[in-house]
Amino acid sequence: MTTSTSGAAARSLATSGLGVAVLCMFLNLVDGFDLLVISFVLPTLPDGFATTFQQGLLVSIALVGMAVGAIGLARFADRYGRRLIALVGIGVNLGGLVLSSLAPNVEVMMLARFITGAGIGMISVVIVVAAQESAAPKQRNLATGLVMVGYPLGSVLAAVSTDAIRSAFGENWQAMYLTGAVLALIAFVAAHLGLPESVKKSAKRPVKNSATASASLPKAPSLLGRELVVVTVLLCVGYMTVSGVFNFAAGLTPAFMKAEFLKGLDPVAKAAATSEAGDIAQRVGLALSLGCLVGAVSLAIVGLVVSATRLAWIYSVIGVVSMIGFAGAFPGAGERPGAQMYVFAFALGVGVFGGISSFSALVPAAYPVSARAKGYGAMLGFGRAGAIAAPLITAWAVAKVDAQTLYNLTNIGLVISLCCAVALVAVMRSRATATRPVQPSDAVASMATPAAG
Repeated sequence: MTTSTSGAAARSLATSGLGVAVLCMFLNLVDGFDLLVISFVLPTLPDGFATTFQQGLLVSIALVGMAVGAIGLARFADRYGRRLIALVGIGVNLGGLVLSSLAPNVEVMMLARFITGAGIGMISVVIVVAAQESAAPKQRNLATGLVMVGYPLGSVLAAVSTDAIRSAFGENWQAMYLTGAVLALIAFVAAHLGLPESVKKSAKRPVKNSATASASLPKAPSLLGRELVVVTVLLCVGYMTVSGVFNFAAGLTPAFMKAEFLKGLDPVAKAAATSEAGDIAQRVGLALSLGCLVGAVSLAIVGLVVSATRLAWIYSVIGVVSMIGFAGAFPGAGERPGAQMYVFAFALGVGVFGGISSFSALVPAAYPVSARAKGYGAMLGFGRAGAIAAPLITAWAVAKVDAQTLYNLTNIGLVISLCCAVALVAVMRSRATATRPVQPSDAVASMATPAAG
């Protein structure tokens, strides 16, 4: 009877853990829509609303907000609970989206994008950690993959809804922001009803046995201490570079495609080709978003049997090769992209977002539970630094080099991420060997070795 009851409880806990992951996936979907909708808004802004440099700032300012939310605000989740901070973050995000839809000029839109980013930064840390804490150890890659699926789903939704909005209302960028606001409102209600209290907050409740209490709340080690500094640096640098490439590709590629197609046309021809240019930009953006979705889904499935450490370098290789192909297939001025352009865009999404998801899935294995939220927050913060720099560097470089050269230079970031992923394989293997308990057979073998000599 006791065994049956325990089994039922275990099954209930597993189901609850995956249920939390699915809810967090939906919250990440809303974040993906809200953050990446700007890539579909930019091509529809009126002429003169924002210069090329200001467009880069519109992408980057949201990422600055994310860094502030992830590093400066999300840490309060350890004190006040994951659920409360998630709700606050969703509310901040909602306010930013409404303000974005009302922006009369680029300066107000920048402020609104910063507010949106701050809300997303708070949510993004909370949902990944909450899903990992709720899942059984063997299901953490699955839980992480499920959560990460939400982000590309949100970007796919942004692409599809953009197409529907353009068909119904023309180049109406305000409607795109309002669509995100409606999703954020739904997310607030869902999180209020379904997101549980955090594991850490529950652990802080008084426990009768003081020895048990102190054992369950170990002192958090320093991320820069001897045991964690190497893995922290590799995770932060690897995640930063792949995040920078992702935000460059996902945030600015549709606008690049439209600008390249219209380049060199006289005003009359340009006006006639604007609609087709918008369709091309939307399709390339959709191919990238679908690739990101497949990258996250494949992590959730393959991650059940392959470690996140191995998957990180596999996805990095896919990203490097795909970026080379994408740059080579980039069309010239006034040319329509060939089918290979969409194939490489899809593969690039798989590699880049699969790499991001793999680095996120590495956190439970890389850090003890007492440093897990802090470690993920640091990695995410460094990721935002790369994501902030990418559009700004691009806005500066776009006037100096052609698009093909720009994408080839961007591939340097993926190569650095690949090197970090390969190094993490060696580091994690070394740590596993050092912490593996000595087995009786090992002791016998070590005693027998001198005699054999």
